Amino acid sequence: MRKKVLLIVAAVCLLVLGGASGAWSQQEEPELVIVKYGKVMVQSAVPGAKVYIDDLYKEPAGTVIEKIVVGEHTISCRTGAQTVTGSFTIKKNEILKLEARFQEGKLVPVAELAKVEKAEPETPLKKEEAPKIEKPQGEKPKKPATPVKKEETKDPESERRSLHLNVIKVYFIEGADSHRVRVIHKINPKVVGKFTEKKHSTGTYYHTKQNLLLCETGPCEQQWSSTFIYTDETGKSDSFAFTWKQIVYTGISPTGISERTLLYCLNGDCKPLEDKSDMEFSIERETGRYTMTWSKTSLTLRRSDIIKQIRAAGGDIEVY
Repeated sequence: MRKKVLLIVAAVCLLVLGGASGAWSQQEEPELVIVKYGKVMVQSAVPGAKVYIDDLYKEPAGTVIEKIVVGEHTISCRTGAQTVTGSFTIKKNEILKLEARFQEGKLVPVAELAKVEKAEPETPLKKEEAPKIEKPQGEKPKKPATPVKKEETKDPESERRSLHLNVIKVYFIEGADSHRVRVIHKINPKVVGKFTEKKHSTGTYYHTKQNLLLCETGPCEQQWSSTFIYTDETGKSDSFAFTWKQIVYTGISPTGISERTLLYCLNGDCKPLEDKSDMEFSIERETGRYTMTWSKTSLTLRRSDIIKQIRAAGGDIEVY
């Protein structure tokens, strides 16, 4: 009988425990709460100031206070006789920087303080201005006189002579250490156009003991040629062509060691000139309204009518 009672009690206990276990299994498990933190630092110019968060003392002012739960908090900065307080939001993984301004009774974020200071920039100091000298009324300030350069003006006739007397000048310059003759020309592009020139040289040369230049392997020739168009003051144009040639002999001849020739063409009408003398010479030819002067060292083409006008007035054509 006693055994039956024990079995009944055991069965009842199992039923009770099974029901309780089912009820507990139906209950919700508690959520896992993750606490998030931020930091606070309060700056103060007053020595010994202390920082309180939610009326709990934390650290002296100027210290970074860590592990402050994120959210709204009351933050105070206190000294023996003064307190500044404010409500601020702590953000995750950020430092909230505050400034305790006891004279103004404020606790403000440092960023806000910077904005206030930026909004009120210092007024730049003005440079000392020189005292103004009052001038009598009715008088205008006088500007310093600017020196005016006097331009040399030529009368129309002198200007015409400068432009049209010399059509072209050519210089034949013998080199000191070379057999080649340098040919240099001068023209006025205002009245001379379509100018072309060509230069050509052949042969080999040598100097004798007497420093005479002779041809070693011929032909020893040097040539210069040019073409151009000249336009006068009325618009009339003439075309010219020059060919100058110098030939060096292989030996000494009765006339010398070289000769020169010149072919002079005006509007297609060509005339040859020749000189075999090694001495300085000068040949002058008039063709139409032009005068040509040729020597061993130069060639000049001028207007004949302007030459006569200058000489009649007692002038010197070489001046132009």
